[in-house]
Amino acid sequence: MRIMKLSRRAAVASAMASVAAATAPAQAQDFQQGKPITIVAPFGPGTTNDIIARLLAQDMTATLGQSVIVENRPGATGNIGADYVAKSRPDGHTVVIASLSNIINQATGNTTANLLNDFAPVSFTGGVLYSMFVPNELPAKNVAELVELARREPGKINFSGFVGGVPQFLGEMLNRAAKINTVMVPYKSTTDALGDLLTNRIQIWFTPVASGVPVYNAKQARLLAVTGEKRAAVFPDTPTFKELGYPDIVADVSFYMMAPKGTPQPIVEKLYRAVDKALDSPKLKESFRVQGIEDRRGGPAELSAYLAGELRRWTEIVKLSAPAK
Repeated sequence: MRIMKLSRRAAVASAMASVAAATAPAQAQDFQQGKPITIVAPFGPGTTNDIIARLLAQDMTATLGQSVIVENRPGATGNIGADYVAKSRPDGHTVVIASLSNIINQATGNTTANLLNDFAPVSFTGGVLYSMFVPNELPAKNVAELVELARREPGKINFSGFVGGVPQFLGEMLNRAAKINTVMVPYKSTTDALGDLLTNRIQIWFTPVASGVPVYNAKQARLLAVTGEKRAAVFPDTPTFKELGYPDIVADVSFYMMAPKGTPQPIVEKLYRAVDKALDSPKLKESFRVQGIEDRRGGPAELSAYLAGELRRWTEIVKLSAPAK
């Protein structure tokens, strides 16, 4: 029998390949040292996604021992940022803070990345109600007076929204429930519409409570109602639409972190534990409180169940909102 002798170089190469093969699975279960973790906010600066991402990044950097940064990728009602993350390498270094807007995108067929099939759920990261503001100069001190004004001037009251977004559906819900005809003026995001609210170019501004807090505190506009089952803790004197006789105008928005599908489960768990630890931080809790962001907890299993349920719910709402043929 002929025996092949390996050269010293070949023997060393073979040994190194064996070591690499043996250690590759272990390396895939952890973050790459020196490579930052990027939290993508699929809306612009000052939006709730952005606020939550930046607050989490500070604490997660310390917990995970490596840099956590925030990158805004706004556009297409949150689709651009979400799609970017779905197509990213599944190594835990790129995640997104998504929200109800992404659920509505899928419910309306306005997305390429599927929340159930193209992502690995990580964690809830907070929640907010939506609020409705009107300009200070508008002669409507409450929702009843706003509805009366809209009935007197059909088609002349405008509300801010973006196609397929939560504000659009809130405006349509109010139109149906109050039997009025207000008109949506489209913007890229809720914060983009603020300037036009303050100059009375639009008369109704639907925005997450977190974005509305500084406007309310500065008395720049008048807050009329919020969209929860109960009042917002930061606005205890402001009624819900439900209290005012509009039980179907409810939007309690959860924000959550997602990684690309295929991200190893140990890395998903590390991200979840880092988020959960950050949410326990007294500093973050206080930041959430003053900005009207509510504590919302749950890991991959709870988030997965939530997404499936909300997709079913909003698919039905979209069907009901479609114009009759």
